[in-house]
Amino acid sequence: MKTGNLKYTRNFYDLDTISIDKEKRVYKIKYRSEHTNELFTNIVKVEKDNGFHDRSRFFEYWLLFRDDTNWHRCTKTGLANTNKRFVFEGNISELVILNTKTLKGKDWENPKHFVIVQFSKDSQTLIIDIFKDFYPHKPELINLIIKDHNFIFNTPYLEVKTA
Repeated sequence: MKTGNLKYTRNFYDLDTISIDKEKRVYKIKYRSEHTNELFTNIVKVEKDNGFHDRSRFFEYWLLFRDDTNWHRCTKTGLANTNKRFVFEGNISELVILNTKTLKGKDWENPKHFVIVQFSKDSQTLIIDIFKDFYPHKPELINLIIKDHNFIFNTPYLEVKTA
């Protein structure tokens, strides 16, 4: 699939379980694209951001790909709001292992793969699109990609007014 000249891979997930506090939702794969890549997993978890992170961006949710036996070691991305309802964007990072660490003693991360996530209105279905080996660093470009992207659910584009 393509948005402009950018190729992406799309997989569909169905809701499996919800935590008691409704802050965490686990989704299982429903439809796997024939051109899927190793970044996708059979199980993903979406959890509300608690604000305890040292990221420069504000995230509404976290998306975790079940690629390890413990959720804390799984690949994750923060999901930031976009100009479309029920649509979020993020990135899958690669670790940059240096002698110098972050203030919390962790390795540095560099965005590598662009991610667009769509929720159905009832949050029963999750669609994940991954642009492998591509990440737009400029917010204007991210907004243009979101505007031109081929969405499944009816998500009208909301114009953002600038002051």
